[in-house]
Amino acid sequence: MYDVPFVATPEVVVRRMLQLARVQKGEVLYDLGSGDGRIVIIAAKEFGAKAFGVEIRKDLYEQSMARIKDLGLAHTATIINASFYDVPLTEADVVTMYLLTSVNERLRPKLEKELRPATRVVTHDFEVPGWRPVVVEEIYEDWRSHKLFLYKIPGREVPVPGKSIQLEDKWLRQVAELVDGVRSVEEIAGKLGVTIRKVREALEELRKLGVVDEVRIIK
Repeated sequence: MYDVPFVATPEVVVRRMLQLARVQKGEVLYDLGSGDGRIVIIAAKEFGAKAFGVEIRKDLYEQSMARIKDLGLAHTATIINASFYDVPLTEADVVTMYLLTSVNERLRPKLEKELRPATRVVTHDFEVPGWRPVVVEEIYEDWRSHKLFLYKIPGREVPVPGKSIQLEDKWLRQVAELVDGVRSVEEIAGKLGVTIRKVREALEELRKLGVVDEVRIIK
């Protein structure tokens, strides 16, 4: 017995989900209950994401991994054969789900615990009880309509400045100049016109150098 039956999301709806989440090249996406892998494949192939699917059914896992291999996407797309309750999601920039409202409700504590502030979550047809969506959109496909819910994990990641040193790397210097203990990682990314992931990676380098003391998460 599985929590959710396999029903494929039409590709036009998949693309709109990824557009709604503004998936960018180099970001990490997790699709929970990935079925035949179509969201993972489209996210990697068309949006440049590093995409992971989580699928408990062995047959669907094998089917989607075979297709990923055939398409030459093994370096950017993969399926994890496991329960999505057991797979860590801390690295996700975007999470997609086509589950059930009751399952979304059971997943909610895990998502709130593991996902970092500003992570985007897109659900197809079924909302997450207790969360307020940023966007609700209806999309029509053939004979039926689909409802999409876009959520953003609340809170702020605020890097705290450490020691001041001369940085030769221009990119690290640009990030460091915006670290003031007040601006969030999301705000820094917006000012520099890059993804939050890219700023986080730079902050980790700056932390190793002592230029950033820590990154505080404020919820």
